[in-house]
Amino acid sequence: MARGRKPKPAEVSEAQGNPGRRPKAAPPPSVPTLGSLSAPKELRRADQKAVWEKLAPLLARMNFLRATDQAAMVRYCIHLADWHALTRELKGRAFTYETVSNHGTMERVKPAFLVRERIENRLEKLEDKLGLTPSARQSILQSLASAVPQLPFDAPESKKDADKPAAPAASPIGMLNSDGQAVH
Repeated sequence: MARGRKPKPAEVSEAQGNPGRRPKAAPPPSVPTLGSLSAPKELRRADQKAVWEKLAPLLARMNFLRATDQAAMVRYCIHLADWHALTRELKGRAFTYETVSNHGTMERVKPAFLVRERIENRLEKLEDKLGLTPSARQSILQSLASAVPQLPFDAPESKKDADKPAAPAASPIGMLNSDGQAVH
């Protein structure tokens, strides 16, 4: 539960200035974003570019698409366009065909169906990495919310100290004692 006054919107604070002359908090570090949301040159086909133009602005607006994600997003656009093309090709057709050999008639799976299935597996992995599914977005948001900054005094003194588990303090006051011994 948050306590205290609700913070003023940034526009109001900016308009009022700094009458108390208190130091202002530093703005959060900026995250490198995509400079341009236009489709990269690696996307050569119109259907690949259409996937980029549909998804990139939405993901960038949610801060799920950054400059470091561009290669994964390009792969996703290529795979999704190929998946759509194969799905259109297979629409209304059987997924198998019959072959005749010395051993008799056999029913085999069409290669286009197998390729589409492989692409679908790749898409699922990329969707999880890019936050394109509800569960992936939720896990990304949870990990961001639970991220605790590492304080410098939390680091172990040396390599040998890192191997030993830290002993719990005997009392809360013991942690404040300068020589590290518990105060009784």
